[in-house]
Amino acid sequence: MTGLESFPIPDPIRKTVTDSDIAKARNKLRVANLERDIIGDALTKIYEAEAKGTINELEKNQMIQPYKNDLKRVDSEIDTYKKTVDLYELEAAKEDLFKRFQETFLDIQARIEKIRPSLNLPASTEAKPAESKPAPAKTESTEPTEDNTPPKEKPPREKARNKAEEKIETIREEVLKAMERLEQIETEG
Repeated sequence: MTGLESFPIPDPIRKTVTDSDIAKARNKLRVANLERDIIGDALTKIYEAEAKGTINELEKNQMIQPYKNDLKRVDSEIDTYKKTVDLYELEAAKEDLFKRFQETFLDIQARIEKIRPSLNLPASTEAKPAESKPAPAKTESTEPTEDNTPPKEKPPREKARNKAEEKIETIREEVLKAMERLEQIETEG
């Protein structure tokens, strides 16, 4: 069971945006969007007044200038708040993805450790064939011996591969879903 406890936890999982920061950013984003709508309504009224002939072009230009400056400021604030919200959501998605991966990895590792003793295969035996395969591949006389050995082992490995492939496919689907979610967040931002 020490193998289960030694799973490395990466440092980058730490969140940069706290829960209180995200609450403030979301509130400020809501208010900034409202302010942007108000400025947009004011600019629309000014352009409508010019179109009706109530004001001339020079008066319109004088009136819209402060609103244009305010609009630039508010757009900049909205951009900052959106980035903060996006960062929080991306970090949360990353953390969720990592937790699911870790849980699946530990589950697979536990199953491996349950099955391995029943097959009477020591862990060092698995490492030796991996190390010895490149050397026999260089000489032609040992290759037929290796070809004879794998067919005997294929039926249990195929079953294990099928289960492992199912697990891998499940993880792959979860990762793809998380990536789609991240892409969606990026396109919204």
